[in-house]
Amino acid sequence: MIECISDKRWFMGKGRKVHSIEEYDSFPSGGTKVSIVEVRFEKDECDYYAVIEDESKMGAVLAEYFGQKFPKETLLHAKPLNAEQSNSAFYSKGEFFFKLYRRLQVGEHPEAEILKHLSKKKAAGFPKIAPNFYGDFSYTKDGEMRTLGILEEHIPDAANAWEIFTDAQNVDAEFYKKAAFELGCTTTTMHKALKDLEGTAPQAEEVPYDKLIGLLKANGKENLIPRVESIRSRQVRNDNASALVPQRIHGDYHLGQMLYKDGKFIVLDFEGEPTRTLEFRRRLRSPAADIAGMLRSFAYASAVRGDKEFEQVTAEAFLQGYSRESGISVPQLKEEASPYVLGKAIYEACYELEFRPDWFWIPERALKNGF
Repeated sequence: MIECISDKRWFMGKGRKVHSIEEYDSFPSGGTKVSIVEVRFEKDECDYYAVIEDESKMGAVLAEYFGQKFPKETLLHAKPLNAEQSNSAFYSKGEFFFKLYRRLQVGEHPEAEILKHLSKKKAAGFPKIAPNFYGDFSYTKDGEMRTLGILEEHIPDAANAWEIFTDAQNVDAEFYKKAAFELGCTTTTMHKALKDLEGTAPQAEEVPYDKLIGLLKANGKENLIPRVESIRSRQVRNDNASALVPQRIHGDYHLGQMLYKDGKFIVLDFEGEPTRTLEFRRRLRSPAADIAGMLRSFAYASAVRGDKEFEQVTAEAFLQGYSRESGISVPQLKEEASPYVLGKAIYEACYELEFRPDWFWIPERALKNGF
């Protein structure tokens, strides 16, 4: 099992030369073994991954760890969720959802931190925007803490927002306007809830132009490099931005991170962009970064649907919903989100080339046609 982790969807070291894969530590749990695996790359860089020797016993592992705070019998019924993602998940319908983080980093995990914070907000009467949080699965060695996963509520019979917005059979423009407007309102509520959560100091946003150029060269797409350089030369900082001040945000905000049920949205996956450091993911950033993430997600949905007007309709409704709840005008939101939309598209191009090359055509289209 250890030897083949580099073939897994959740392995984040693709494209890097692996020098060694060794067991860093392990402990027995639930009748199986939980291993912390060290993957060493060139220049003595390394990553750590969580590996469960027998994943069919994941329910027993959860029962052993969370049994004091959640019914053991329920946890024993854990089933794997078969979905393409950078982590692994196990659940029992309507009871719980456990996310197993595969790549482990030292420090407080932003998702556990945010879910704890939102639980306190909900207890104080704040609107519910995320699943109920039951606890985190953490591991400490030599004074270094790593979070292996989080246990939260499973929302039954809810639809994934990405699937709803990419349903080409549904051509009801009014439905999508209403849904996107509601999503804008939910996004404002989320940002208000996170406004008083502490984080690492804000820094200037870094757009991975050089990384993208390297990936384009490695994938035989040198023809796009002049376009990337042109976009970099035209990037304009928005020094007049003031309505959206840095705070804790979602950090990887798109339609796939949302559930839709009874006309309302539930926000998932507060871990931030998985290729970033924990320090970056806990950074105070402008809420415009989340807004830009959702605007780019509407662009993805529009591309999948093959409907050019869909992006404009949904994006406008989303911004109107955010504007109504925040009191910030739509033109101001567009102005402040603009540089983040560009940066997000560059990040997407890097991500797709590294992990989902079949999807590269969507950010590629943005690179060619502009934003």
